[in-house]
Amino acid sequence: MVDAFRAYGLKTLFAAPTDRVAKRLLETTGIKAETIHRLLGCRPPESYQRNEKNPLEGEVLVVDECSMIDIILMNSLLKAVPESMRLLLVGDTDQLPAVGAGNVLRDIIDFGGFPVIRLKRIFRQAQTSRIIMNAHCVNAGKMSDISNGKMADFFFIECEDADAAAAKIVELVKTKLPDYYHIQPQSIQVLTPMQRRAGGAASLNLALQEALNPTGDGLHRSGFVFRSGDKVMQIKNNYDKEVFNGDIGTVQSVNILMLQRNLIYTGITRAKKILVVVSTKKALAYAVGNVTVTKRNTLLKERLSGERGRQP
Repeated sequence: MVDAFRAYGLKTLFAAPTDRVAKRLLETTGIKAETIHRLLGCRPPESYQRNEKNPLEGEVLVVDECSMIDIILMNSLLKAVPESMRLLLVGDTDQLPAVGAGNVLRDIIDFGGFPVIRLKRIFRQAQTSRIIMNAHCVNAGKMSDISNGKMADFFFIECEDADAAAAKIVELVKTKLPDYYHIQPQSIQVLTPMQRRAGGAASLNLALQEALNPTGDGLHRSGFVFRSGDKVMQIKNNYDKEVFNGDIGTVQSVNILMLQRNLIYTGITRAKKILVVVSTKKALAYAVGNVTVTKRNTLLKERLSGERGRQP
């Protein structure tokens, strides 16, 4: 499609709900893609800069992963699309719907008023992949092929106990998969349908951190410790820093040095008449509770003790 648009000299915009999908579009097409929020010029709380009065500029707009778009975001997007622009929505209605309200892509398709192309063909290079075949089986309501096999790319490990399943996942990520496929544990992604319990995301994150990155200075937040080298995922949109829900990264370094009780105490005691603290409650509470003192290598205490010990 990109080649066709180029052949006709059409200026094409690419957008996606998340930054990860946008980056994937760039890798696939070689054309820069943006998140929908960035494309519309989102600047909370002023809403979007692009709208019906200031529409997008171009001949074609391609939006990927449209099943993830809720009705509010789609409404804002369509307001910014001029009548002269061609709109191509790409997505899979069988995947999870948007976190927000609505089921936009499915409703648009079920409406029947727009041309729809469904891609159902399994290409030759993927016909031997059990990942692809089992995905189609699941979507058709059929049981997956769980026969395993040495050369397979789809494996099934039966485990009924949640604690045992969590231990098996840690073993797979730490040793078995890296040793067999010659990859780093950081390149492995673990998905779970739950947040809590032994097999949930919170417990698995703690278990994996203990197995892969158990030591070193850490930043304590919300009951968790984030260490240098930890793999992390953003769960809230931050438009100012252009970091969005679902973005995955790695903690490069940790410095908590400025949020300490002695620093806050020293600052408070500087005031004579009026004191104004500009901070968040969370940062202030963390500083008050942090009694870590930067270690300094001195021998004064020991020397004083030694001198005193030699006195008559």
